[in-house]
Amino acid sequence: MNGKRVLIVGGSSGIGLQLAANLLEKGAEVIIASRSADKLAAAKTKLGKTVSTYQLDASNEKAVIKFFSAIGNFDSLVSTIKPEHLTSPFIESSTTNTRNAFEAKFWGQYNLTRHCLETISKKGSITLTSGIASKRGYLGFTGTAAINGAIESLVKSLSVEISPIRVNAVSPGFIERFDDDSERLAIVKNLGSRIPLNRLGTLSEVSAAYEYLLGNDYTSGMVLTIDGGELCA
Repeated sequence: MNGKRVLIVGGSSGIGLQLAANLLEKGAEVIIASRSADKLAAAKTKLGKTVSTYQLDASNEKAVIKFFSAIGNFDSLVSTIKPEHLTSPFIESSTTNTRNAFEAKFWGQYNLTRHCLETISKKGSITLTSGIASKRGYLGFTGTAAINGAIESLVKSLSVEISPIRVNAVSPGFIERFDDDSERLAIVKNLGSRIPLNRLGTLSEVSAAYEYLLGNDYTSGMVLTIDGGELCA
């Protein structure tokens, strides 16, 4: 990744922030974008002056168009957008909340992919984010499952349509927010999770999946699942 210009939308926290730190260490030029000005400022402090930051709501198509016009040419796009989590049983779910989550995660990634095509390298790559709820039912995850399934279908189709630009996705399982995140592990177990490794994934482990997809020039149309074996159990 040395010398490559990589854009990470959602890069001000969590997986995206970890990925940004890893890529900077490998000599990449990293641009991170996020809706939160406060998180961007904190990320800038953590990552150092070499990282560029932009405030962006990817669900706003006009803002996305303006953003790509401003940043110029780049090599790869990564989206780690994560909306407010949907946890209501379907019969109690809010259509408004589900639509808002679709706007953020699906339409946000759709807008980014659609409007980056004029400035992304033809030898570059686009890596989106889905999640394992697309393939297994969990109570309260109906809306999340639909969003993730839509993203994975989009990846498969785009890998054919916009080739030679590579398009992939990472499908994370249950990932800790910080070291020894026992609270989240307890929540996950209450959902009926059966992770064979009996622990949550780390930010470093899942960010390595994005690095693989960025670096392997013969990988396209893949949804790379990082879940500790959850979908096998």
